[in-house]
Amino acid sequence: MMVVVLGFAIGGHLAATYYLADGVTRPTRQSIHIRPPSSEELQAYFTVRTIVSMINTGLSAIMLVVYTDIYLKTRAQFTIGLVILSAVLLLYSITSNPLLHALSFRVYGFGLVEALPELFTTVAAVVLLYLSME
Repeated sequence: MMVVVLGFAIGGHLAATYYLADGVTRPTRQSIHIRPPSSEELQAYFTVRTIVSMINTGLSAIMLVVYTDIYLKTRAQFTIGLVILSAVLLLYSITSNPLLHALSFRVYGFGLVEALPELFTTVAAVVLLYLSME
């Protein structure tokens, strides 16, 4: 399994290096013209995304409380995995909220906050895989 995960990581690096190079360098061929979103479209997008993120935060917090209560009653190993998973989902929903991105300090371009949701998704996948293997 580690070989498969490592293969995906290397494949992702190679694909990003090859396909995203055009985004950094000046293209030599004529690019496709895509209309940028209007300010109203962006406002609607970020509003919906913020609402969904806040709902996910509430649901994840409730799951964390429920699974913690179950773990304290049963002390089951599987339940501690669910506690960790729900905590990671809570962190994901918090860090994917556009409000946090708007308030984050950025030195240049994208800040570190932009990559945190993907990091928490990776941790959640590792926890699920571990629970599935037991």
